[in-house]
Amino acid sequence: MPEGPEIRRAADRIGKALVGKIVEDGQWPFRTLTNADDLILGHEVLSVTSRAKAMLIRFSSGWSMYSHNQLYGRWTVHLKSTDPRSNRSLRAEFLTDKHAVRLWSATDIVLLPTPEENGHPFLARLGPDVLDEEVDRFMLAEHLCSKPISRKKGATLMLDQRCFAGLGNYLRSEILHAAGVHPDDRPCDLDDETVEHWASCIKAITVRAYQTGGITVADALAEAGKARGEPRRTWRHAVFCRNDRPCLTCGDLVVRKRYAGRRLDYCPTCQPSRRAHS
Repeated sequence: MPEGPEIRRAADRIGKALVGKIVEDGQWPFRTLTNADDLILGHEVLSVTSRAKAMLIRFSSGWSMYSHNQLYGRWTVHLKSTDPRSNRSLRAEFLTDKHAVRLWSATDIVLLPTPEENGHPFLARLGPDVLDEEVDRFMLAEHLCSKPISRKKGATLMLDQRCFAGLGNYLRSEILHAAGVHPDDRPCDLDDETVEHWASCIKAITVRAYQTGGITVADALAEAGKARGEPRRTWRHAVFCRNDRPCLTCGDLVVRKRYAGRRLDYCPTCQPSRRAHS
């Protein structure tokens, strides 16, 4: 499933094609978009943005289209004359004077009045969006120490959108490793300095993933991994998908654990458990 950085990059790409343009034509065959002709067709696209893993497209009609890719959703942007040639199921299509923007295979799409966006069941439950420019490391550190978040395991709270919106599986492993936090440790087990560093890593690594297209390590480390002939899934991360390979920090083997069936990769040497000794 795409994580916050990937959805934000998709919003940027879609925004370049749609914002300031009139939707001249299109189709909206998904069952929840029956009023799209009146609310979208002939209206200007005012903005395209993301909240965590959700996309919001706002129109001059005063309505917004909310969508969540979940596992299979995918956005494409082409010139209007390009044949999309896709075997996926079309959910929404926006045609401007130059471009065709299409959403395929997503199953969570709805139109709602723009002023009521925050009342959507998914958006209403979200914690702070890590990619929001107004959300800084100090706010994230305070959030880590709040109840009941402070008593949740790192492995749990890093995937809970009610704690931190936009994080997902690869970011969870990468952030915990960079922070030196064991996946079973809780914020309440750690000293203030470690919690503050953890908060800084949440912000910095998520922003880097957004800026680089999912690469979470420094350029030099990524290039060194490429030079060793590693596959992309390993050279672009410090620990995620590097299980049974040497840790890039200390050289010990990266270990894989599973929490609720989802993989988490970490280095036991770089991420010793404080909880076991508290």
